[in-house]
Amino acid sequence: MIKIIVADMDGTSLNEKEDITPGTADMIKKVLDSGREFFFASGRPVFGIKRKINDAGLTGKIKYYIAYNGGVVYDAANERHIYEKNISFDIINSVHEIILEKDLDVCLCLHHNDVMYVTQNSELIKTEAESNHQKMIYLENLNTIKNIKFMKILLVGENGKLRKASEELQKSHIGSEVKMMFSLDMLLEILPYDSDKSVALKWLSEYVNVPLSEILAVGDAENDIEMLKEAGIGVAMNNAYEHVKEFADYVTERDNNHDGLVEAVEKFINL
Repeated sequence: MIKIIVADMDGTSLNEKEDITPGTADMIKKVLDSGREFFFASGRPVFGIKRKINDAGLTGKIKYYIAYNGGVVYDAANERHIYEKNISFDIINSVHEIILEKDLDVCLCLHHNDVMYVTQNSELIKTEAESNHQKMIYLENLNTIKNIKFMKILLVGENGKLRKASEELQKSHIGSEVKMMFSLDMLLEILPYDSDKSVALKWLSEYVNVPLSEILAVGDAENDIEMLKEAGIGVAMNNAYEHVKEFADYVTERDNNHDGLVEAVEKFINL
């Protein structure tokens, strides 16, 4: 029996306008009314997830969510992090140095609460900040943020440039210390090697005493693959990357603009 649904946000719970549709919000309420739980697992920061939940009229209904691609498990009722996996300043600094040395022309972004620290300014980066309702602060010197805890690095840029950056970083001295994956074509996520959504989900399942076999996970991107594999049932959205679909137990017929998440849940749960 499925007791928990865990869903990605962008490309899964959110449509192309980055909204949780009324149909998806109604489904989430029905899941909760049935005695089950519904959690989000997103690359977004806690601040950005909260805004989407509030905008959909779900304030106070979602107990926990996984943020920063697995860097944080957030207890919404008590407004605190109950699990954290930080990325070290040494890795952040090394990534920045490699970007400069190889002239990679991508922006290094770091989320912290309602702030996004950036090393470049462009329309892509402004869009990312606005999507999470964050203000941007331009970083001239990384040492100014040395004592702030970050859960991940986000590289923003054109897909070809990001793939080149990924190759260069993988070949570098930090290649074995990080895990890299795309959450969108123009977003490359860099996490500690032992951190991702699946690791956080495994921790959360133990915390709430519900086995992974009783969890349904839904996603669409590279950063969802391990979560889909770890859950009892993994569902890929119709709009998911083709290589992501290969790891799913089921692929929806509808996409994120047509309440594909509702289809995913109703396929396995009688609401």
